[in-house]
Amino acid sequence: MTKKFFLFAFLILMTASGAFAQTVEQQVTKIRQLYVDTNKQIDEGLKDKTSGLHYAAWTIGGMRDGRQWSGVGTMHSTDEFYFDCEPGRIEECGADARKLVRKIVSSYTGAADLKTRNEYLFTKTGELVFVFTSELTNVGEDNIDVRKTAEQRFYFSKGKLIRVNRNGKNVDAKFTAEDLQKSKDTLAEANRLRNIFALAFVE
Repeated sequence: MTKKFFLFAFLILMTASGAFAQTVEQQVTKIRQLYVDTNKQIDEGLKDKTSGLHYAAWTIGGMRDGRQWSGVGTMHSTDEFYFDCEPGRIEECGADARKLVRKIVSSYTGAADLKTRNEYLFTKTGELVFVFTSELTNVGEDNIDVRKTAEQRFYFSKGKLIRVNRNGKNVDAKFTAEDLQKSKDTLAEANRLRNIFALAFVE
């Protein structure tokens, strides 16, 4: 009786684990398709200037500044916003401009070849579902300057982290403290950027 009970419990656990993995995979597949579709909309808008997504950007620094910034050299920071309805049209778009954003690309170039690029993807209801981060880091030892680009992908569902991809390797459920903290930071940064976007279109 006891052996049968444990076997039954084990089978239930394995089935639940498989269902969870399948559910995460299905969610990630939908997010990836949304990423493809959003980029297609962006490309269409760039080509014909009439369809696709609208575009706005906030830039600081850059080569046109004409001077080296003290401590950082030539610094260039850009936040690019892609959105599917013109802010101000409250009846058509809704009163919350933050929910208009479909994608944000935030990039930074600073001293010592420091480069970062972050992408944030949102659904039509304004939910953040994907974050891509890329950072040029120094991995050299013994005073040898070796630089490598580290990439991470974070997938979310209803504000909860469901998958992390570190340089091509997927991690589901068993997240490290660093994963959880970074996902929390990316959520906060996405909200900060959307607030900036909304403020830019306040009448």
